[in-house]
Amino acid sequence: MERRAAFVLLGMLYLAGTLVTVQAVTYTGASVVHENQAWSIKCSNLKPDDLIRWTRNGQSLEPELASGQLVVQSPVGSGSSTLQAMHATDNHEGDYKCTQDSDESFHLWIYYDLKIKVFAPTDVPLALECANKSAGEKLLWYKERVLIHTALAGNEDLIKLDNETGVLELLKTSDMLYGNYTCKGTNSSTEYRIVPRPTAYMPDSTSVVEGEKLHLTCAGKQNPGIKVSWKFGDQNYTRSMGRVKLGWDHERNIYGAILMVENIEMNDRGNVYCRVSYNWSDTAENHMAEAHTFLRVKDKLAALWPFLGICAEVVILCAIILVYEKKRNKAELEESDTDQSPDTKPTPNKDSDVRQRK
Repeated sequence: MERRAAFVLLGMLYLAGTLVTVQAVTYTGASVVHENQAWSIKCSNLKPDDLIRWTRNGQSLEPELASGQLVVQSPVGSGSSTLQAMHATDNHEGDYKCTQDSDESFHLWIYYDLKIKVFAPTDVPLALECANKSAGEKLLWYKERVLIHTALAGNEDLIKLDNETGVLELLKTSDMLYGNYTCKGTNSSTEYRIVPRPTAYMPDSTSVVEGEKLHLTCAGKQNPGIKVSWKFGDQNYTRSMGRVKLGWDHERNIYGAILMVENIEMNDRGNVYCRVSYNWSDTAENHMAEAHTFLRVKDKLAALWPFLGICAEVVILCAIILVYEKKRNKAELEESDTDQSPDTKPTPNKDSDVRQRK
């Protein structure tokens, strides 16, 4: 009994050690920070033999660490590492990992104080106001850092500027009006980015073999600041969770435009949606775009059935030929047995001939 109890105790200790070993890496920190704001991400539950190597979207951070834009602190024996920056920039947004052995990651969102406004035909006229202005304060409007009337010379009919209130109205939808606007006062400044309605496109249907990886791209002509969310199954995704991963479209520099799902199952069959907007809370129909594709999941043995069908046809054909040949050979053998030899004349009886002569 004592020996058995000792084995049980050792087994429990081994199990406890295993549980500690597989404990997942965890991340803490503010997931949303304002542009130019300081931020930090702490990675905990690291094992002594873990190789600490911070990455963003799978890319090394060595150039930014070498230049001092980012700083890493990994106290010896603490089981943690902290990545931090003094000033948040648009390049800092993305998925961070402190070690490549972990499946967990931390997504950092950068919030821009720049006001993004979608300018659709239903928004005409669109009024832009200067914030924190004082009574009687002289205000100046710029487009792409050029005085508004100079920037739109010859197209002044597209805008209306109220010099008393400082309100700038965009009177028509035109490609010339899209871009960055700035209202400057004595002690204040307000920035806007005027953008067209986003677009989204996916194929009508997508086929994936059971057990393989789904890879979808929410295509469309997008502008900086766009946000992409997905609906897969009954759940909405704005960041990677579980086997559902959101990736960067590096060609257009848009986070979340790529959806990847590991180990597709038969019950994943159905519509997959992508939603594109500049603000997730802006649900106006003309300010967002949505696309969907119907996911078809094929049986992983489906590709084998045609081959097996061909093999079956060959076997049946060979069997038919074999049976036919056996019957033909049997028939020929029977015919050869029943065939008579060529007719021969009877041999004359010499004794009878001799008697007749006598």
